[in-house]
Amino acid sequence: MPERVVIVEDDRELREFLAEILEDAGYDVQPFATADAALRALSDGDAEEPADVVVTDLVMPGMRGQELLRELRVRRPELNVIVITAFGSIDSAIELVKAGAYDYLTKPLGADELVLAVQRALADSRLRREVARLSRAGTAAPPGIVAASRPMQEIFQLLSRAAQSRHPVLITGESGTGKELIAREIHRASGRGDFVAINCAALPENLLESELFGHERGAFTGADREKPGLFEAAHGGTLFLDEVAELPLPLQPKLLRALEQGEVRRVGSTKARAVDARIVAATNRDLEAETQDGRFRDDLFWRLNVLHIHVPPLRERPADIPLLAEHFLARAAVEGGAPHAPRGISAEAMGLLTAYPWPGNVRELRNAIERAATLARTDEIRAEDLPPRIREAGWSASLVADATGRGLSLRELERAYIAEVLRQTGGNKSRAAEILGLDRKTLYRKLAESRGEEAGG
Repeated sequence: MPERVVIVEDDRELREFLAEILEDAGYDVQPFATADAALRALSDGDAEEPADVVVTDLVMPGMRGQELLRELRVRRPELNVIVITAFGSIDSAIELVKAGAYDYLTKPLGADELVLAVQRALADSRLRREVARLSRAGTAAPPGIVAASRPMQEIFQLLSRAAQSRHPVLITGESGTGKELIAREIHRASGRGDFVAINCAALPENLLESELFGHERGAFTGADREKPGLFEAAHGGTLFLDEVAELPLPLQPKLLRALEQGEVRRVGSTKARAVDARIVAATNRDLEAETQDGRFRDDLFWRLNVLHIHVPPLRERPADIPLLAEHFLARAAVEGGAPHAPRGISAEAMGLLTAYPWPGNVRELRNAIERAATLARTDEIRAEDLPPRIREAGWSASLVADATGRGLSLRELERAYIAEVLRQTGGNKSRAAEILGLDRKTLYRKLAESRGEEAGG
């Protein structure tokens, strides 16, 4: 069933124009000439034909766009509302975004600009509905893991089965996706003894062998006493081998023997010691490709790869981003100790967070939220508090689409960009000038020129 867009526009020609654009884009369009009529229909909550997003003009006879937005925030808070306004009414548009509008569009409208705005509003609505559905379904994540997306739900189902097995587990995924959290959950659910972890990339080969297998007194210079290795320390528990692809080739046969025989031999010893350590390994590399290139033993790969869990990158599970962002914000409020730490994230900022591709995954998201919580000047994180790379990724896509869709000149694009930054900063001209890289006098001059051109045009 196509998604439904409600259009509220008193100008019949413009209403028909907007409806035609969105119908051509594949949406089911329901047009209304007045906000009162639209509000009555939306308040009925027709379950068979629910609305997914509302596009409304700002200035109309009778109930105006501001009043419609205010009423919908109370009656249908799940609906995203896009407001249409004149280009010169930037201040009014900023106030509407503060009041809860998802986005605003300026006249004259371009077809691509309208479709892109609706696509984004619908994607945000779908994301919030999915999170709400998962919450209602009670699909709770294991302790210590914050996630609700379908890919992570599938992983949670694997975890309980992996926990009851004694076979090795190989966890793969990009850096920062939370592979160690998955390993710790497998261990926790297994009921085994201690969880012992080592990063195979953190130590040189000679020290790594001693750390893993232990050494006897006098085995090498500086070995003034015997030392059990991590295999022995993990006896009865779980040994987590992080970055296992970095294990030097000469050590790989010894690890394979420990896995197959259940015994280890300390450096400098001829005596084998029995160990019962459940192995969980993790890597951000393609181990099968590493074996083909001769950098990893294929027999060790197949021994480790008995149970395989792949953790998808954050960009492939956007439903987890709002949950993680709120979780990290709550932690930042507690750990930071700031008396006026923000308690929420604006819809605009959350939209930028969910649109960003997160090359650093969950680790990068945590860093971004902690930074924003430190810099925020209000009781919520707003778009201007986010790192520049996140703001620019969202804004640049929107501005380019707007410019090409409306056929703007370079001068007009500059005006649109200044207006967008002012909107993102809530009309704070000092903050806008800082983001734009302008001094305040230059910004004021450009704004005055813009007003003069509008008055003369």
